[in-house]
Amino acid sequence: MTLLVADLRAFVAAVRKELRQVRRYPTLLLSILFWPVLLPTAWVLMGRAYSGNDPQALEAFAQRAGSPQVAGFVFVGYAMYMWLSTLLWGPGTALRTEQVRGSLEAVFLTPASRLVPLFGPGAANILPASLNFVVMGVALWLLFGFVPTFQATLWTLVIIVLGVPAMYAIGALFAASVLRFGEVGPVVQLVRGIFVLACGITFPVAMLPGWAQVSAWLLPPTYIVEDIRRVLLQGAGPADVTEHVILVLAMAVITAAAAAMVFRALETSARRTGMLSRF
Repeated sequence: MTLLVADLRAFVAAVRKELRQVRRYPTLLLSILFWPVLLPTAWVLMGRAYSGNDPQALEAFAQRAGSPQVAGFVFVGYAMYMWLSTLLWGPGTALRTEQVRGSLEAVFLTPASRLVPLFGPGAANILPASLNFVVMGVALWLLFGFVPTFQATLWTLVIIVLGVPAMYAIGALFAASVLRFGEVGPVVQLVRGIFVLACGITFPVAMLPGWAQVSAWLLPPTYIVEDIRRVLLQGAGPADVTEHVILVLAMAVITAAAAAMVFRALETSARRTGMLSRF
């Protein structure tokens, strides 16, 4: 058996382990049916209450957001918020969970590539993240009557699939910090809050100061959520988002490489200091 085949088997085993834990505690999936519907709906209703359905308010929103579809704008943004939460609390804290259980040292004693514990848990979280998108799409249709065209839905799926490497590279880069800092719960909240503010998730990027807009376009989620909104709400086609897709894929390669290098450096440091066994 070649080393690559052995690493692939270890990667599949890591994914199966995470999925088995979800299956063992199925009540964890209830949040997928609750939060993706309740919170964005509350935001849409608050927006309608503050605007009073004034045509001028809706026109001002459309000028900044690029579409008068308030519900669609909010739901797409919250879908990205849930995706970020899933990858930060899932693969971003998987190593920390192993550390608290006392099994992280055993994981690092295996001959498998270190890329397995770094990227394996992220692959397992693709399923709950996908369910979030489905639930929110159905809620948007039933509650607000928004039904995108088949072509728009198809290209949205393409954008999401092509954005997966960049999103999970971010989660892997964050996960590597566990080897240095241990408890990262507060950092998760901070990082997620920064992404929410900077990436146009809850409001248009145009509302940010100039320097913040420049910073926003350095982050992959900004392009992903922007392109999804353009396709779903503005009728954009593949040619309109190709440049952004290429940038996101390039960012994914850079971020994944950075995550692997940071992980290796922090692993070496953790072995010297005994951080692997500390919790």
